[in-house]
Amino acid sequence: MKNECGIVRDILPLYLENMVSDETGTFVKEHLKDCPACTAELEALKAGPKTEKAGHEPRESLEAEVMKCMKAVRKKFRKRACCVAAVMAGIFIIVCVLLHFFPVYRLIEMGPMTRGNYYSGEQIAKAISIGSASDRAEAQAVLRLADQAFHDVRHTSVENEEKYGLLARYATDTASYGDTAFNEHSLELWSAHLGKDEGWIWVFYSSETFNHDGSVAHGSRNIPSLWKVERNDTGEWVVVQIYEHP
Repeated sequence: MKNECGIVRDILPLYLENMVSDETGTFVKEHLKDCPACTAELEALKAGPKTEKAGHEPRESLEAEVMKCMKAVRKKFRKRACCVAAVMAGIFIIVCVLLHFFPVYRLIEMGPMTRGNYYSGEQIAKAISIGSASDRAEAQAVLRLADQAFHDVRHTSVENEEKYGLLARYATDTASYGDTAFNEHSLELWSAHLGKDEGWIWVFYSSETFNHDGSVAHGSRNIPSLWKVERNDTGEWVVVQIYEHP
């Protein structure tokens, strides 16, 4: 029987393909009726190989591995891109914050004033540091008075001095400009550094005063100006000296 099984199993692949004689076919059929092992071998042949040859992955498996690797690479690059974006955003925010509190770019706007001896290094340094929030808040009262002076085109120089003190230089003297109608100006607080009784305020302004016919009576553009201030008897800040580059 054992020898017969060996013969049958050798023949089974040909038997499965109907490539044996009738006599051999009958012999195999008769053997299979009484031999479960050879019958199982035949069923295995019919089912085909369950795995690929050694050393070879199924095509579907290879494609799945490739897709998995590609997803991992994309995920890695996305993570790295997010990290880079986060770092760049952080640097941008830090730079913006630093430029807000220390606007060194104003040195460009000051131009020739940063050279020579007109302003000291300490005075220039006050322009590129905006000062504390409380100092800037206190300086607003001085700026409001200066704003009134810029708008004033109705009084003489003596009247302006009585109303605005040294800030009268920004008001229009009707004795010199008798036909003035209105003033347009911008006034920006650059920095405020105030002590107990005295301090410094940097401003940046442009101003044009117009006659009734629409012509320009006088004006100035993009002028940085340093004001020294002191507290008066009532505790208000008063401009006591104005530094403007000629």
